[in-house]
Order: sequence, then C-alpha cells, then structure tokens
Amino acid sequence: MMQKSLWNRRRSLLWRQPSKKAIPNVVYMLQYWWYQPDVLVIGDLFMNATCRNIQENGYASFCVWDEETDKSYKFIAMATYETSGEAYEFANANLHKKKPDNNFKGVVVITVTEVFDASRGENAGKLIAKA
Repeated sequence: MMQKSLWNRRRSLLWRQPSKKAIPNVVYMLQYWWYQPDVLVIGDLFMNATCRNIQENGYASFCVWDEETDKSYKFIAMATYETSGEAYEFANANLHKKKPDNNFKGVVVITVTEVFDASRGENAGKLIAKA
C-alpha cells in the first residue's frame, strides 16, 4: 500500500484511540517510525491512557497534515501494545540515536487498514487506500 509514501517529511501526528466505553483520547505523537510500509510504531514514554485504550479495544486512528501542500490524511488502523520483539527493538534503536540512555516502556504497533483524504474540498472523506 501507499501509507508511508503519503508523507515523506517528519511531522507530529494527531493520534486518537477510544476506550472500551468509546471515550476518546487524543494526543499528538512525535516518537514514531514506519516499521514496514503499512505498519507504524509509536514509542511509549508517557502513554498511560493510550496504552490502556489500545489494550481494551485495539482500534486507533491518526491524522497528518502537510502545511506546505495543505494536504491532510486520516488513517484507520488496528493497534497492539508490545513490550518486546522486533518492533520494540526497532523503536528503541531509533530512540537510542538521540537518547542512548533511554528505553521505551513499550510500543504501539499500528497496522493501517484504511486511508482517507482529510483535506478540504470535493475529495474530503474519500477512501484512498484499503488493506
């Protein structure tokens, strides 16, 4: 799929995941990396509500906006929380490049299932890609 190719530059992303009772939690994320073309990994340093919600229901979405092109995309995904394994090691290796003495408590592994156009205009809400 084309998820990774939708944005090439580093950006903060707006991350949303609901609790089991559908209570939303929205935060921005900076510690994330594309692990595979359709799999994003977010490192957990301080994500208490996020981790609890992921473990409760496994759904998440995030949105990115490119200020230069004024393009925006909404990603729908399945998510798991992991404290070991390849994705965890991958995220820690990236973290160690800037903070060699830190380790993540865990990682959220996000497998993108759908991508929508979230820009203004006639294509707003249009499905761009589906797993």
